[in-house]
Amino acid sequence: MDKYGFLAGVRSLLRYHQATGIDSYPKGIESETFLRLQPFPTTVQGTVIQKETPSHGQASYGRGAKPAEKSPLRLADIAEEVAVCHACELHKQRLYPVAGRGSEKVRLLLVGDWLAADEHGQLPPGQLFGVEQDLMLARMLTAIQLPLNSVFITNVIKCAVPATCQPQATHVQSCVSFLRRQIMVVMPEIICTMGMVAARAILEKSMPLSRLRGRLHEYEVSKDLKIPVIATYHPTYLLQNSEMKTATWADLQLLVRELQQKSD
Repeated sequence: MDKYGFLAGVRSLLRYHQATGIDSYPKGIESETFLRLQPFPTTVQGTVIQKETPSHGQASYGRGAKPAEKSPLRLADIAEEVAVCHACELHKQRLYPVAGRGSEKVRLLLVGDWLAADEHGQLPPGQLFGVEQDLMLARMLTAIQLPLNSVFITNVIKCAVPATCQPQATHVQSCVSFLRRQIMVVMPEIICTMGMVAARAILEKSMPLSRLRGRLHEYEVSKDLKIPVIATYHPTYLLQNSEMKTATWADLQLLVRELQQKSD
């Protein structure tokens, strides 16, 4: 990881800690040493990154200091971080960043794994799960009468990559803080994970998807706030295994019932 990648990773982690209410760290020799380090200049594709002073949305942590009042997190801020993230080696194969699509006021958060180019290396702009996958997803949402403006769609991995690239667990670990902060911004009524990668990232359970689907789970935002989660199959899997569409439809009906209960 280069210097900028390290700083981007630290900044992302600090923002996530701030959003979850962590406002200080234990004082020790390691933190003292870190705080005495001098800033260094770095570049991203030839552009000098200037030393920044804390501003809206940035955490400033000093010796025993608490972060000042900040404006709320925004999806646009997270997208800007995603666009320049070098936190893992996956950025070297990134075709373009994919932070997600949707507004900050939605009922449903849909989470997939990652966006991959087709076998010819083609990747039309604007895709989230893939060309055919996005068409299938649109049909699913139409079938349950949920308009697109009620949904935020994103992936665990925020880089669109070539079809030959297979993201690993370490890449998920580098990206998951972006996803967690998106959840905190959107605060959906329900989360639907599509595929095993998304289910494990949200639920942190190692059970197979066949055992996770078909029932409600919970994502804990805080001790007093939990969001229902439904796990189902990814459109890519359904395109290859059409017999699983019946099970996915049952999951979508469970999702609809949960949304209806929240509307009553």
